[in-house]
Amino acid sequence: MPELAEVAYASTRWKAGINLRIQEVIVHPKSRVFREHDRSSFIEELSGSILRSSQTHGKQMLFGFSGNRWLGLHLGMTGWLHSEPTSYSPAKHDAIVLSQSKQKLVFRDPRQFGRLRLHIGKELPAWWSEQPTSMLNPSFDKKILKDALARHKKRPIKALLLDQRYFPGMGNWMADEVLWRACIHPACRSGEIKKPLCNILFQQILFVARGAMKSVGIHGGDPPKGWLFHHRWKDGGICPKSNNPLVREEIGGRTSCWSPARQSLEVAK
Repeated sequence: MPELAEVAYASTRWKAGINLRIQEVIVHPKSRVFREHDRSSFIEELSGSILRSSQTHGKQMLFGFSGNRWLGLHLGMTGWLHSEPTSYSPAKHDAIVLSQSKQKLVFRDPRQFGRLRLHIGKELPAWWSEQPTSMLNPSFDKKILKDALARHKKRPIKALLLDQRYFPGMGNWMADEVLWRACIHPACRSGEIKKPLCNILFQQILFVARGAMKSVGIHGGDPPKGWLFHHRWKDGGICPKSNNPLVREEIGGRTSCWSPARQSLEVAK
């Protein structure tokens, strides 16, 4: 599933459509991405409007249109945004197509785990404005991490980092990257992480979130060389810092990758 920076990059696929009018809206008649709204309302409300803005928060996107119309979008597991030529005809997995004078803006989702939301009003929709503090926001501080550790003492730290209530946008590869850099085993119980390890963990959360945005979020593709990301996907990978083998196992319901040479369950309190 696309994570923080990948979502930010995906949103740029519709950037060329900003300040242009939506001439026609085509929706897939059976796609499950419309499970919260009647698909006809998207046609009625967005047709003739002008795309005004685009923003992301964690794994969520929000597109603003003229007339106080808001389109919320979650990519799900296989969703992605595309900009196609005006001659393009909607394909099998295109959930929604917004036709403009210079291109067609497409949300394509083969497995249909994504989601589209529609809101009409001067104020931002509550499901957007009431989201938890972004890891990129200056107000995201160490207290958020400390509170999460204290509330979920028995949870593996890997599972906690994936909790969108505290770390919106954090996904599987980002969590592995954070823990590898902080030298924390992914199965370590959250309650075992005390000072100064909590301080180290917080700094690595910021480093990975910001670093991913500066690379993947701008250019797409992969994060910088030297990141665990480039070694974690296959069995037999080698830790780029210790040059020892990596391990891949399921922890907290998700496949996790770590370096036993750097990440021990014997946590330094």
